[in-house]
Amino acid sequence: MDIMERIVFFGKGGIGKSTASTNISAAYAGFGRRVLHVGCDPKHDSTVSLLDGRMIEAVVDKPINLDSVTSDEIVERSRLGIDCVEAGGPSAGVGCGGRGISRMLEIFNAARLLDSGRYDTCVFDILGDVVCGGFAAPLKKDFGEKVVIVASEEVMALYAANNIAKAVVNYASNGVVLAGIILNLRDNSEDREPAYRFAKLLNTKIIGVVPRDPLIREAEYKRITVVEHAPAAAITQTYRALAQKILDIDPKDCPMPTPLTDYQFYEYTRHKFADPPGGIGEDPHAEAEAKRLQMMRMTNGSGLVARVKEHDAAHANEYQEELRAGRIAVRLGKVRADEAVRRLRAAYPRVAASLTEAELAL
Repeated sequence: MDIMERIVFFGKGGIGKSTASTNISAAYAGFGRRVLHVGCDPKHDSTVSLLDGRMIEAVVDKPINLDSVTSDEIVERSRLGIDCVEAGGPSAGVGCGGRGISRMLEIFNAARLLDSGRYDTCVFDILGDVVCGGFAAPLKKDFGEKVVIVASEEVMALYAANNIAKAVVNYASNGVVLAGIILNLRDNSEDREPAYRFAKLLNTKIIGVVPRDPLIREAEYKRITVVEHAPAAAITQTYRALAQKILDIDPKDCPMPTPLTDYQFYEYTRHKFADPPGGIGEDPHAEAEAKRLQMMRMTNGSGLVARVKEHDAAHANEYQEELRAGRIAVRLGKVRADEAVRRLRAAYPRVAASLTEAELAL
């Protein structure tokens, strides 16, 4: 246990991330691992089921001096021996929720919490899908590593998963990988094949399926994990198996995800993520944007021309950053050159139209 596992749970709001992450943390404690469980939601309620129904004070609300903070000022020990932290954040409608996470990670750094050798496993439970840099902060260097997306068979849960995959691509140069998707079923009788086809399009896997089980609700009412509430039940075995499977995933074996554009996502949705006859075609919006820019270039008005140049410069800089990240990912063996070319062409159809695999190896 020399290397600390750093696991980040993302997913659409209300999809069951806290239930999955806390039960998996409880499973790790049962394996004898030293666990840090970090709730990253302004509601600061991720750790409730680990702490006898008690909501602990959020880190951002504590009077902490970064020059002298210690790990003992930050964490609360659970009955299972899990150290718990809640990032916290502003009240609804006030301030930036992501700032609470960023502030918490600053405090972690000051206290050297994650490089102290105290833990074998760190679990981050992140609010919703990635909506700002603050919520993506655990994907920065030396924090998260394995991203696990919690989704259901529902379309919008898969849409959120697609957005999260885009964040993984953006932070791939930090060593972040997409470990896979946990399918947290809303309806046990629903056809699961569309979700499996979606995972294939995303270049990842469904690493486990959690069925809807009344024991989970019973445990929630008791404010404990189902791993403790029903230790011999099938649902508990499901969580334990998932916990072990995530540990067994080697980041070097995780390919770079290939998230869909919004146009591609909705076109595939029409066919339940199966390849439609004749394919989905080119993104018509990308073509319209290219034509609009071309028309603006032909305009004699200097103000319009200036805005075109400004747009093109920003777009080119963004593309160059993505190209740089793609080259790093190819060199690290996290993505094949042809996959990187495909992703860049999808995101930048005009400027990456002539991109070759050889350019990714430079």
